[in-house]
Amino acid sequence: MIKQFVLDYLLPTLVSTGLGSFLLFTLFARLVYDYLATHYHDLLSPQPTHGLHDSDANGAFMADVWHVGRSGEWRRIDSAFWRGFFWLTMTTGGVMLVSLTGLVAIFLFPRWWR
Repeated sequence: MIKQFVLDYLLPTLVSTGLGSFLLFTLFARLVYDYLATHYHDLLSPQPTHGLHDSDANGAFMADVWHVGRSGEWRRIDSAFWRGFFWLTMTTGGVMLVSLTGLVAIFLFPRWWR
């Protein structure tokens, strides 16, 4: 009974939630990063000076948004819309982490549901 629930409902839900929230987080983080880079460039980490390192192509903007959230510097954002959008971005990232953690738990501990 639990095996059928995990395979039919839980696993597809976690996969679709993880993928969907990853795509949304990537989009939202890019929008927030562009806003912060335009208006609050001192919140973001300085760009590396290596010749071939493109931090935007490597997804460093997502790490910068997480850093702003963890450091508490997001409180400097004056616009209520962008502050709310920042919280939506962080919530989407949190949903992604919870669903990916659930996927890891399902595959690391298969004994409890088989």
